[in-house]
Amino acid sequence: MQDETESTQTVRPIVTIGLLDNDEFSLAFLERSIGELMPEARVIWKTTSGRDAVARCLDARTSPNVLLTDMSMDELSGLVVCKTIRTETARVMILAVTSFSLAVYAAKAAEAGAQGIVPKSVETPIIQAIRTVAAGGTWGEGFETAAAAHARLGGRHTPRQLLLSDREAEAMNLCSRGLDTEQIAENMHLSQSSVKTYLQRAIRKLGVTTRGQAVALWTGASEGER
Repeated sequence: MQDETESTQTVRPIVTIGLLDNDEFSLAFLERSIGELMPEARVIWKTTSGRDAVARCLDARTSPNVLLTDMSMDELSGLVVCKTIRTETARVMILAVTSFSLAVYAAKAAEAGAQGIVPKSVETPIIQAIRTVAAGGTWGEGFETAAAAHARLGGRHTPRQLLLSDREAEAMNLCSRGLDTEQIAENMHLSQSSVKTYLQRAIRKLGVTTRGQAVALWTGASEGER
């Protein structure tokens, strides 16, 4: 006679997951939690770079079933990451995670094409949410399926932040932390004139005219390109 526990055990399909967070400790926490609580899941990569996550999600060889992305990022905001991926494809489900109140980002994450949002530090909702969005559902009020969000966002322009080169993005990253030209030059091991050139190019590509406007757009304080 077949064991009752075995006969009623749910067999779940494998779910591949990508993790994006600018905090290495958060990445380790998420990977560990998923590994311990979601045996059917496989974390296939993790990264602190929004640009890297976008590239991996848009490459069929490395795209996961589900991307977990932090909303508050240094390089590219989670909102830009969500919108960029969702504009291009419905293949990857996106679950936003945040250490802030969900109310801060929920509506913006939904608008950007995510399928749900969960608090970063609570394990059980994260696992439940991953399973739900991986199965094609949504998690939270106001969120759309990936297909519906892609139909709404598809064909829109790529956010300007992704037009920057790696060096231009690095300069903007440092500038957004309040560093001046001399300090940025020291961090990047470049001359101040080279830093000014990178920042001028970044400002032009971002479609603004001042460093302050560029920083606002880069950090998400300005929503014009999102």
